[in-house]
Amino acid sequence: MNLFSIYKPNKKSTGHAMSLHISKDEKNAKGPSLMLEMVKQSGWVNGRGVFKQPEGAKGVKTIVKLNEAESGDIIYSLEKNKSFSAFHKFGDSSKQVKIVPGGVDRKTKSKEGEVVETVRRVSIGVTDGGVSFYLFLEAGESQLLIEAIRFYLNHLFHNRNNA
Repeated sequence: MNLFSIYKPNKKSTGHAMSLHISKDEKNAKGPSLMLEMVKQSGWVNGRGVFKQPEGAKGVKTIVKLNEAESGDIIYSLEKNKSFSAFHKFGDSSKQVKIVPGGVDRKTKSKEGEVVETVRRVSIGVTDGGVSFYLFLEAGESQLLIEAIRFYLNHLFHNRNNA
């Protein structure tokens, strides 16, 4: 079940897309898992970013399975403006997830003159082997991420309660 998807394309074709979804693995005794997927932009056609990847392409997509404790840590990180980092190793594969809340100064003009305000911005990055995936979330997008993770946790607990 897809919970949240965001696309951040650019004309240089260096953008990324991110999605969160709940696994369909019904055999997992602990319940469904939260999957974080990131994909590199593959092109720019007619003023739009393209994320469809050639079949068999390597280093253009990564998927990280997040457990419930990590899910809670991400919510805490975003709500308290604290960094989150997790390291996953399975066989020869290693992945690192980093979430860094912060802000960016934006200048706006008003009747009183130029005003500088700090606007929330969250950096999300995954390093899979030597390949990096990253994007920035604006304030509303980071709030959607929090709500999507909360939905997952409610789904997980409900699923366990009915088991």
